[in-house]
Amino acid sequence: MASKLFKTGTKQVFLPHQTIVFMRSRQNEPPNFATFKVPLTFNKLDIRDYLLHAYNVPVLSVRSQLSQRRPKKKNVTSKNVRAVRPPPIKTMTVELQKPFVWPKAPKDSTPWVPEMTRLRNATNERREAQEQKLVKTGNVRLRDEVSLRPERVALKKEAQRVLKEGNWENGQTLDPKFTEGK
Repeated sequence: MASKLFKTGTKQVFLPHQTIVFMRSRQNEPPNFATFKVPLTFNKLDIRDYLLHAYNVPVLSVRSQLSQRRPKKKNVTSKNVRAVRPPPIKTMTVELQKPFVWPKAPKDSTPWVPEMTRLRNATNERREAQEQKLVKTGNVRLRDEVSLRPERVALKKEAQRVLKEGNWENGQTLDPKFTEGK
């Protein structure tokens, strides 16, 4: 590594609750610039020391930006609605001594998508297709018109029997401390 152009910090930095996000560079950004999303309490010296000590990446310069977010409505009471501005997002753009080029994104992301996510997405797509088909044809059925599944019919019969007879049992013995008062 070349000689240090600046005095590095000697303060130990512990980051248990802070997240630093390395953001993908913009189209027109040169490869020797890197952008990070950092906590509001971070300053230029902290990011420089963090990159140097954690990753051994020397930094030539640092620019910081605060991006204000849109106000959101917050219900104080049922009648009063107040606009509240969320905290801003702080980003820091650092100029690196050596350029960094992002690797190309993979064309097939299936190895990184869990099986449950694939199944959930397929189910959601099927359901949306059915809903769109029903809306297009105008045959949206009401709840009373949809036939009940067999387990729902059995549950309905059991509920009617319990209402008439009043003796419900689930076949499990209770702990005596729950039945002593009866």
